Order: sequence, then C-alpha cells, then structure tokens
Amino acid sequence: MKKNELKLLWPFYLTALAAGSFSVVLPVWIIFFQQKFSFIQISFALSVQSLAAILFEIPTGAVADVFGRKFSVVSGIALQGLLWLVFPFISLDVLLYCAFFLMGFLRTLESGADKAWIIDWLKCNKGGNLIHDMLIKIQSLSSIGLMLSSLLATLLLCFFEIKILFLVQGCGYLFESLFLFFFAKESNYRKKKTRNKRLIHDALDTSQKGVKFMLNNKSLLYLVLAASFAVCSKDFGCFAWQPFLVNLTLPVEYLGMVCSIISLMGIVTPFFSKQLLRKIGHEKYYLALTTFIEFLFLLSLYFIDKPFFALGVIVYMFVSVITDLQSPVSSLYFQSLIPNKIRATMGSVQSMIFAVFSFILTIAGGYAMDKIGPKLTMILFSFFLVPATYFYLRGAVTRRKLNAATAQ
Repeated sequence: MKKNELKLLWPFYLTALAAGSFSVVLPVWIIFFQQKFSFIQISFALSVQSLAAILFEIPTGAVADVFGRKFSVVSGIALQGLLWLVFPFISLDVLLYCAFFLMGFLRTLESGADKAWIIDWLKCNKGGNLIHDMLIKIQSLSSIGLMLSSLLATLLLCFFEIKILFLVQGCGYLFESLFLFFFAKESNYRKKKTRNKRLIHDALDTSQKGVKFMLNNKSLLYLVLAASFAVCSKDFGCFAWQPFLVNLTLPVEYLGMVCSIISLMGIVTPFFSKQLLRKIGHEKYYLALTTFIEFLFLLSLYFIDKPFFALGVIVYMFVSVITDLQSPVSSLYFQSLIPNKIRATMGSVQSMIFAVFSFILTIAGGYAMDKIGPKLTMILFSFFLVPATYFYLRGAVTRRKLNAATAQ
C-alpha cells in the first residue's frame, strides 16, 4: 500500500469486493433464462439493453458531469438492485425485453461515472500516482468477490432453486448503494449549476464536446474502435460460454466452481500487467498482442468436442486471464487521454459506441446459436478480434508520428 492509498480508497475497495461477492447470478443466468426463452429471445433482450445504452449513455454521462458522479452511480446501483429482485418472476418475452431495456438505462447511470468519480477524487487529493494501482486492485478485489460469489452460488444451488440467486444479488446491489452513499466521498469539483429545463441542453452540449474531442484525437479514436471490435467477441462470450460448456457435458451445478477458479486466477493476474507493459513498452502493442493471442485461443475451440469439457474450461480460463491482463492497461490509457471536465461523458461516449456494436451483433449471435450452436458461433465472433488488433496497432503508429512531430 502506498501512502494515503487506504485512506482515500477504502470505500471503493470494499465496494468492489462486495459487488463481486453478491454477483451470484453471473455463473448461471443464461441457463436460467433458457428454461423459459430461446437463444434468439435472450439475444433480442440483450440487444434491447444495448439500445437503451445507445439512447442514454451520453445524456446520463453528461448528467453525472452536471450533478455529480456520486449521485449518478449510487442511484444507478440502487435501482438495478430493485430490478434484480423482479427478474425471476418474468415469464413473458415482452416483460423480459422491458426489464432488459430498463437495466440498460440504469447501467448508463453507473458506467463512465464510476471511474471518473474515483480518479477525480484521487487527483483532488494529490493521489494521481495511485490511479494505475487503484485500477489493478479494484479489478483484483472484484475477482476475489466473484470467486466468493461463485462458491456461494454453488452452495445455494445445492439447497434452493436458481430464483434465490436473483434475490441475493438484488439485496447485494442495495447494500452496495447504501455503503457508497454513507462512506464514499466526492471531490469538490465545480458542478455546473443548472435548472431542470436546461438539463437536456447542458447534457447535449457536454455530449457534443465529448464526441468532438474523440474525433479530433486519433489515438483515442483508434483505441475506442479497437475496444469496440473486441467487445463484439468478449460480450458475446459472456452470452455463449455457459451453454457451450454445458453442451460439452459439464454439469450445470459445476458452472459456479468454474467461475470461482477463474475469479481466483483473476485475483493475481492484473498485478502482472505492470510488468508486462514495462517489457512491451507501449500500451497499444500490449493490447494488440494480447488481443491476437486471445483470437488464437478462441480458434482452438474448433478442435474441442464432447465429452472433453475440461479442455473447454481451460480455454475459457486462458481467455479470462487475457481479459484480466488487458482491463487495467486499457482503462488507464483511456483515462490518460481525456480531460477531467468531460471524463464521465467520455466514458459514456465509449460505452455508447460499445452498445452500438453490441446491438447490431447480439441478435445475429442468438440466431446463429439456435442454428449452428454456441461453439461455432463463438469461433465466428472471434474474428472481430482481428480488426481490434489492427486498430490497436494503428493507434500506436499514430501516437509515434505525433511524438515525432512534437520532438521536431
């Protein structure tokens, strides 16, 4: 621990641990919804969620910049908790689509504003040197929490139906929001004074500045494009891994154990990112290399078939390790390219672009899973990592040219 690190960050560290610990639904949520809905219906619900993100990401990011990041994050988490309590009682596809749309909107209140809140808090208290370590430790603590939640999910499923997991996760979100409200502080940056009738105007104005800033910053633009293509594979993987492993004859009750092992690896993996980045020397080369390695691992799924689910689990573990190595470096580099005053807005701009990609491809992925199965669909979607690798490298070339021009 560095000087003042625990003093400044302990509420955020505990929240990251608690948030992961209560995420008991994650190992089995696709399997639960498969009992009532087809892959195409589930994928359509996810697309509706992405549509909500497209519509609300930038406005809610601007709201966070206007009214404060704490207000945005706490309200978003609390309302998500209430919605998790409702999910197990949904049996109609229309209600499922409405619930996912609402979840997409509520997540926009949190996305972008969460990291902006912590980073501005550190900078306001002369803790800018803690940012990289903070990102690593929050990811590691989240992995500890996910390991515990996966074990808890496995234990609960021995005695109860899957529905109980949604109730536990909903209560966990409510606890997290209350903890942040009472214990986490916010920097004293100047919030824009605005009346309700000017809210939309201010939100659109801030959003326009954020988009313009990204278009004028080639390094940032290429980073967002690369991450967007990578999201096409990663987000769909979250949808497909569970049914893929079950199709390889892995018992459903063991999904929690698999997630627990992966989370255990995720506790220590992020700490190696600093050493690897130092050896590779450039964020873009680092991200391009790890992305291409991930692509090769996903291609190897072609050679795995039932009953060898252990091989599928091994590939899943390696892909998860790569994600854990990428996350702190990608977040750190993205945050380093944007100014404080539009930090939450830019986070929302990036999330909205991710949502556009996800919206277009998720329905196609669900249809493909119904037709050709999870394995071939995952392999097909892995090819989005190729343009992701290209744009990461393109960003490196752009930055090198910029540095050369500056030197002259």
